Amino acid sequence: MILPVTGRDRRALPDIVAERLLSAVNDGSLKPGEQLPTELELAAQLGIGRTSLREAIQRLRTIGVLEVRNGLGTFVVDRTRMEPVHSFVQWSVANEFEVTEVFEARLSLEVSAAGLAGERASEEEIAALQAAALRHRSARGIEELIDTDEEFHTALVRCAGNALVARLYAMLVPGLRDFRRMSLAIPASAERSAHTHDAIVDAVAAHDPFQSRSATLEHLWDLYSLVTTAANTNPTDGALRKEIADRRAWFDD
Repeated sequence: MILPVTGRDRRALPDIVAERLLSAVNDGSLKPGEQLPTELELAAQLGIGRTSLREAIQRLRTIGVLEVRNGLGTFVVDRTRMEPVHSFVQWSVANEFEVTEVFEARLSLEVSAAGLAGERASEEEIAALQAAALRHRSARGIEELIDTDEEFHTALVRCAGNALVARLYAMLVPGLRDFRRMSLAIPASAERSAHTHDAIVDAVAAHDPFQSRSATLEHLWDLYSLVTTAANTNPTDGALRKEIADRRAWFDD
């Protein structure tokens, strides 16, 4: 059931309506392939004007939840048949945060952890990191790719020898699983991920904190650029680009 819009919510009507429709899709009230009621019927059901409804539908079309078929009407997209990039964008919106926020959280924790790893990692921890990188390179299928990628980055953070950083990263891991699922499904992403993992391993094994940070930054930035380019979003957001530039300058000092 699609809940009607009430006057208690002060957000813009198209935002509220898009949320209602997305909730109906997620809870199964609107099923994959199902046709929505006519614009007139749906507007009346929600208690809104047709202009606000059109804007909401356009937003859900943009993120791949709905599709409009000329002469037929508006339909729910079958998400099991969606391209990985569209699924990734939808996942981001549904979870109420931006792709950039996920990236920034990973960047802050993992680059710092990598620098510490380059200083502190024991031979046993380095061996575990190398083994994790090899398992990721040999992984087959999306679930195995996700598991081995998660294992590698957890091992990298463990090499930092900082219990608080490890706990903070552990809090982030569950939210990264869907991020990994969508990003690793993008063609060429898995191969590039394995290649840049190797660069991180080499830097940590050489006990080079500078190169460990730099290789981790390159790995995460490469993945982010690949995802945002594929998703047709802007990978050079001003604040984020400044953050990258500042960090690169710091590494070069």
